[in-house]
Amino acid sequence: MSRKVLGNRELLDIIQGATFLGTGGGGSPETGEVVYNRCLSGKKIELVTVDEVEDDANIAVVAGMGAPEVLKKRGWSSESVNAFNALEKVVDVTFDYVIPIETGGFNSITPMTVTAERGIPTIDADGAGRAIPELQMTMFHINGIPVSPTALADDTDIWAVLNAEDTFKMEELARAVTTALGMQAGIVCHKMTGKEMKKAVIPDTVTRAEEVGKAIREAKGAGEDPVGSVLCVVDGLLLGKGKVTGIATETKGGFDFGKVSIAAEGATLRVDYKNENMLAWRDDKLVAMVPDGICYITSDGVPLTNADVEEGMDVAVIGTRAPDQWRVPAGFEVFRKVLESIGYKGGYEKIEDLNK
Repeated sequence: MSRKVLGNRELLDIIQGATFLGTGGGGSPETGEVVYNRCLSGKKIELVTVDEVEDDANIAVVAGMGAPEVLKKRGWSSESVNAFNALEKVVDVTFDYVIPIETGGFNSITPMTVTAERGIPTIDADGAGRAIPELQMTMFHINGIPVSPTALADDTDIWAVLNAEDTFKMEELARAVTTALGMQAGIVCHKMTGKEMKKAVIPDTVTRAEEVGKAIREAKGAGEDPVGSVLCVVDGLLLGKGKVTGIATETKGGFDFGKVSIAAEGATLRVDYKNENMLAWRDDKLVAMVPDGICYITSDGVPLTNADVEEGMDVAVIGTRAPDQWRVPAGFEVFRKVLESIGYKGGYEKIEDLNK
């Protein structure tokens, strides 16, 4: 069976598209491009569909963990490969495939550093279909795939393998190790079989990112409106378009917290985030919330994370409908504590209902 091999153009499109779909997090496109230049350019990056994976295959989730602002400043090299090697060593398993934990300009391609180094294919799927700030906010957790053991590593020879069956506790421990490593670490977790993976992922997320990135690139090349092109590809909803007028941000506990204000066509649009965008308000009326996506792109077609947004930018904020796997009670519950920590006490309201 012939498998898809990603070339340089496809990889760059994935970075751009996944940055947009990352809902404000998942790594800056600049960081993604550093990973591409250092680890992926000119390499054979094999991508397989969910259906191509054997039921008895061994799979590991590969990602980077840390504060986006730190990641943007420091870049990336061997952290994820080091964590992958550490987990293989400790659990004495040879993994057959790697898979992203989330969609983002950095974390959609982080597993591909293992593909490039070890020749292990990346699966075209992930655990969220968006970016998420904490380990328990994934389909892997919701579907009962054990998070333990989890390996973390820096870019030297420091690594740790943690055991904690509770995903919330593993998030605390992994975040503490990441903080000790300078707010940035490679992380490898959720050892699973192909059969388990097929029940616990959102499929085709890498391909979707590539399609969005291609739409942006082609619109810009043709002198067309990239915002309109993206809206069509993702079947999105334009929440607002205008100039960024204010940003309040704080980094604590390994996370970036903040609020972005946008003067949007006679209204004030505000986006509240914890690494990723959690809530969007138009003149204090809620218009979008997790797990639905709240995504940034500049008027001239540059997708943004919260680490990239600056005052004075002309941006469009686009809402996207969450995959059906998220639209269950357990899908909202994993976000509840984060939402309460930033002041929201209500339940989940679908984006289409908020914008009738």
